[in-house]
Amino acid sequence: LVEDLEMTCFLFTGFGTSFIKSQRLSPDSFLQMAIQLAFYRIHKEPGAHYESASTRRYLHGRTETIRSCSTESVEFAKTMLDENASADEKASSLRKAVEGHKNYAKDAVRGYGVDRHLLGLKLCAIEAGMDVPTLFMDVGYIRSSHMRLSTSQVPARCEAFMCFGPLVPDGYGCCYNPRPDSVVFGTSAFNSSPETDSATFRAALEESLMDMHDVLLKSGLKAKL
Repeated sequence: LVEDLEMTCFLFTGFGTSFIKSQRLSPDSFLQMAIQLAFYRIHKEPGAHYESASTRRYLHGRTETIRSCSTESVEFAKTMLDENASADEKASSLRKAVEGHKNYAKDAVRGYGVDRHLLGLKLCAIEAGMDVPTLFMDVGYIRSSHMRLSTSQVPARCEAFMCFGPLVPDGYGCCYNPRPDSVVFGTSAFNSSPETDSATFRAALEESLMDMHDVLLKSGLKAKL
């Protein structure tokens, strides 16, 4: 397993959280949308996307899933890669996607996520000796649970990083440490997968980040104060 894991760790110096905040955007949501755009840029389709959310505010709470792939993120990726779209159109779709992710993240932290609830129902059925509900055999559910992007923010005061492997054979792992003027990334993929390559993902991620940066500067749209 170790020999099959390809890891790429790098320091992105194009900008950091200071610029993102100057645009009145959530740094984590912005970086999550950059990851979505990078995946779409490579594979020409959206990928189910896991980000961990803490539910420590509840007794015995641990994590919930933030599903970063959304209607807004797909529209954003399509618009960003549309050569006929204007800077204002791209910036508008970016802001909508970031705002959408921020709201999904808030819901997950507050206990309104769906993944842990459904997992609990599935485990209850198994423990009770019942047939697993047909929902869990549904093609749509199975596809939505095949997380090709496994991501997490691990902030630190220094230029430290951590990384983990993909959740699925044809997926990526992406961990990041956002800093004021840079972002430390750790990405991974499996060597045995013909569909994924960690170095290619890095290049797409850096390109996506700079495209998002440039679109915001070119656009005449301003965030609401």
